[in-house]
Amino acid sequence: MQSKAPDTKTGQISRVSSIEDLFEECRKTCTIEEGCPYQGEIPYTLTNEGLEAEQLRPEDANIVFTYDCPIWQHKQLLDKRTQRVKKRLGPLASHTFDNFDSSRNYKAFELAQKYVSRKAWEQGGWLIMYGNYGTGKTHLLAAIIQEAIMNGVFAVFASLAKISTYEFETAKNKLSELSEYDLIGLDDFGVESAQNWLTPHIFKLFDDLNESKKGLVMTTNMSLQGLQELLGDRISDRISQHAIAVELTGESMRKSLRSENVSWAE
Repeated sequence: MQSKAPDTKTGQISRVSSIEDLFEECRKTCTIEEGCPYQGEIPYTLTNEGLEAEQLRPEDANIVFTYDCPIWQHKQLLDKRTQRVKKRLGPLASHTFDNFDSSRNYKAFELAQKYVSRKAWEQGGWLIMYGNYGTGKTHLLAAIIQEAIMNGVFAVFASLAKISTYEFETAKNKLSELSEYDLIGLDDFGVESAQNWLTPHIFKLFDDLNESKKGLVMTTNMSLQGLQELLGDRISDRISQHAIAVELTGESMRKSLRSENVSWAE
């Protein structure tokens, strides 16, 4: 089959012999970053050259066909996922593996990356990051959820501290909805979010994730011992079956961020 493909820069017609060649011809002058002039549908027409007369009806000779460009489709997919990241993470979308200071807590950084690269959520794997305020736990959690979403995983980020401020029915429903996701990022689990009327619903969420073998990444400012005492033997036993815990230490990074934010006053 012979096809005629337009040159995106000169507007001249190039003659190609296959769909693969058509794509390569267009790719040479691809303007995807500036915007595709064909909106991802590369136009071409069939000609009689190289074909038996009976294989091509005369009325088909001038019909314009289109080929769905895989580069365009991939970019559209990434754009949709990027928007999903922004919607689910908000300002935390700026927290990535690339801008995390791994010199401070390299073990936690390495485990977070392994959790993503090995798709631990598919095995029902849980990761608990614990330590003092400002050591980077939320940063790594946001980075994990972002990478997962960009790879097509049905993932969500949720702040327990924020959920606990809602009215009872709203908070209960939000916790219940979390179990629908394949990977749940649960930020800021602590005494204030567990010792209230939401406690049984938080524990039910853990049970649901355990039974459905879904992924969980959780941050807490509590020590492991304090967490175990708060959760009790039954839930602690559930967590121990699935979870790897890693401590983040060091001085709060928020102090250095404050220095940057108020440097204008110096």
